Amino acid sequence: MTARYTIEGGDAGADRLDVLDRVHGPGTRELLDRVGVPEGARCLDVGCGGGHASRELARRVGRTGSVVGIDMDAVVIDRARAATVEAGLENVEFRTGDAADLEPGSFDVAFARFLLSHVGAPEVVVAAMVAALRPGGVVVVEDTDFTGCFCAPPSTAYDGFVTLYRETLRRRGGNADRGRELPALLQDAGLVAVGVSTAQPCGLEGEVKLMFPLTMARIADSVVAEGMATKDEADALIGELDRYCGDRTTMTATPRVVQSWGRRSDATA
Repeated sequence: MTARYTIEGGDAGADRLDVLDRVHGPGTRELLDRVGVPEGARCLDVGCGGGHASRELARRVGRTGSVVGIDMDAVVIDRARAATVEAGLENVEFRTGDAADLEPGSFDVAFARFLLSHVGAPEVVVAAMVAALRPGGVVVVEDTDFTGCFCAPPSTAYDGFVTLYRETLRRRGGNADRGRELPALLQDAGLVAVGVSTAQPCGLEGEVKLMFPLTMARIADSVVAEGMATKDEADALIGELDRYCGDRTTMTATPRVVQSWGRRSDATA
């Protein structure tokens, strides 16, 4: 089953990705520290979005290394290029294309963040990432497990958003809880030394809480198209989320993020 992307793209989607990286970027950097990205490596960022992880990889590999970022959204790719030029990085190339159409045997590291939950056949994408590696290369993936969401005190708006997000992704061929499947996907793809960890930002204020009304606004069209709510109901929920998350006496946590990695052995086909 081919999945249809649930979150609005273009400039509005790119603005959300900037916030997302400020919330989840620290967890990604800790993950990359744990896995290790050697200087001089050639890296691939699959479903790169605004290129935030691409730029982080580029800083780690240095001038002797390089990064290729690939994404289907041409508007987001253009913004990624502009931000990379502004950052003074010259070792990153961005391409518009399909995550499953990758160069074989060309990379030392293949990375994907929040991509596999949106695809209908994650094993195909993982297989393409593995095939893109040189022997000894590493796949590194991060994705959501929405069963780990929580807030305090209880909020019907928060619970409503979680339900709508999970069900809309399911109807469009994705899986909002894909994170828990990541280690098995890497093992099934023949990778060795597979590891796993989790990250889950939470807070009383700031952008970690802004993510909820912002994401609801970006999925509203998909929610309405799938018959999960009317436009008025979606707009009302965005307003309720905004009020709840804007209250400093409430606490919200992002979906649990599962991080997994594994190495391609010489024997991996």
